[in-house]
This record gives sequence, C-alpha cells and structure tokens, in this order.
Amino acid sequence: MNIVILGAGAVGSVLGGLLALQRHDVLLICRDFHADAITENGGIRLRSATGDYFAPLRADTKLGKADLSEDTCIFITAKSYHTEECLKILSETAPRNIPVVCFQNGISNEDKAAALFEKVYGGICWMTCSMIQGGQASFRKHGRIIVGKHPKGTDALAKKLAEAFNETGCQAAVSRNVVCDKWLKLAINTQSTLNAIIDPRDHEANEFFALKVSILEETRSVLKAHKARPKSCDGKDRSIDEAIADLKRPRALRASSGMKVNNSTWQNLYLKRPQIENEYFHTPIIELGHKYNIPVPFNEVALEAVTKCHKEKT
Repeated sequence: MNIVILGAGAVGSVLGGLLALQRHDVLLICRDFHADAITENGGIRLRSATGDYFAPLRADTKLGKADLSEDTCIFITAKSYHTEECLKILSETAPRNIPVVCFQNGISNEDKAAALFEKVYGGICWMTCSMIQGGQASFRKHGRIIVGKHPKGTDALAKKLAEAFNETGCQAAVSRNVVCDKWLKLAINTQSTLNAIIDPRDHEANEFFALKVSILEETRSVLKAHKARPKSCDGKDRSIDEAIADLKRPRALRASSGMKVNNSTWQNLYLKRPQIENEYFHTPIIELGHKYNIPVPFNEVALEAVTKCHKEKT
C-alpha cells in the first residue's frame, strides 16, 4: 500500500514507521528537521518498551503530485489546528476521490475533510507516542488502531487498513460508527491535560486520581445530555465508566517500565510550540455544558491552566 502521512509528528511517524516495517511504501510530510534526519539516515528509528526498530521510509517537507499514485491513501496526523492548512495543500494536489483518514484528536476534522473529499475515514490511535528529536520517534507499546468510514459504515479500504495495522503488531478494528469511537477518545483525552500540567511526582497521589475522576464524570454527564454515544466499536477499548472505576480502585505504586513517553500536550509545552490543541477536546465539552446547563468547572479550569502554562512558557 502507498501511504502518505501529512503532518507527521509523533503519531504519524510511529504509524508510518510501523507500516514501513511491513514493506508498505510510506512518505512522511513533516517539519524540515525531521525530514532532513530521516533522509540522511534512510529511514526512521522507532523506540519502544518492547524493542527498537529501524524503518526505511521517505520524508519531505512538501507534497507534490508526483508523490501520489492510484493506490495512495492519505493519513492526516497533524494537530487539529493545522487541519485547514493540510486540506488546502491536499486539495491543490490530490483528486477529490483520494481516500483521506483523519488520525487526529477532536470531532470536527472529518467534517472539514468531507467538504473537499469524497472518501473520508475517521482514525483513532490508542497509543502514547513521542517525537522530540528529528529522525526518531517513541511509543510505549503496540496499541489499538480503529478505522471507519465517516460518518458511519465500512468498506474494503477500512478493512484493508485494519489488516495492515494488525500485521504491525497493533490490535486494529473496523468501526461501523466511528463517530462513537471519536467521542470516546475525546472524553478520555480530557485527562491528558492533567497528565501534562501536574508534576509527575504527584501522579500517584490520591488527589490526582480524584481530579481525573471528576473531569471524566463531568464529561460523561455532558455527553449523556447531548445523546452522544462514546463507546468502543468492539468493546475492547475502555469505556468512560471503566476508566472511572479503574481510577477509583486501590492501587500500589506503579513500577517504571524504563521507557518514558510523554503525551502530546506535554511535548507541545516542553518544545514551546506556538500552539496547543487542548481546546479541541475541552471546548466541545464546555460548550455543550453551557448548552445543557451542566456545570463543567474541571474542563474549564484544565483548559485555563494549560493555556496559561503555554502562554507563560512554563
């Protein structure tokens, strides 16, 4: 399969690298420092708790018509605030019938893509990935990949992509209602802000788990009022209820795996990037909370706190 990944940061680099290891033709469109390192090395280095890999693939900073063929599938893995920019570039280069898979946080990217392209898919990556240094990326372990037609349904390509990801060692599934999986990922992502802005030394404190429970319970109430259905397509991804129950259970201190991989919010703050994307999963909850007259203080404070950290570069 010919895969072009637009906005290949941490997630795009890991997905592309894993597919390249299975001899798929992969091109990453990414920042210049990352593309230069990959070109110099002839591929990308992947580090994980289960092993290190070297994946031969290509990288560039721009997408050209020569990079596309009849069997090309586009993955968009850029941050949600870059979606319009990626779609503009793609619309000027690719035909309307090229398949586009949005592996992004938030729930609005697929609708934006569907306004320009005929074959749009939602993608969910249940993996924590990191990319700090050019030419390499890290992930904790092979995770879960979900693909489904947008807004619902499935087809041969969705099944083909799931099969390709299963061959990489990930657990992949096809969703017949990928919007439900997207809502679930958004709900779980509300915790990621807390993981990034609270000192890691406090991550084992009861108060930290209580904060995560509160933000999930608040989010669950809002989504219930909205009649959204945040759920896993095959029941293998934790529901909001299961995540809350897990946070509430008694626990011993966790042993370190020796492989430290920080989430995307932490990376954005650490690298002092111009933008962060937390508004794409907190703002929908806040707006729906106001719509249904449901207090959402934990989402509001989390967004305010991470915005302040970003602004003050702390």
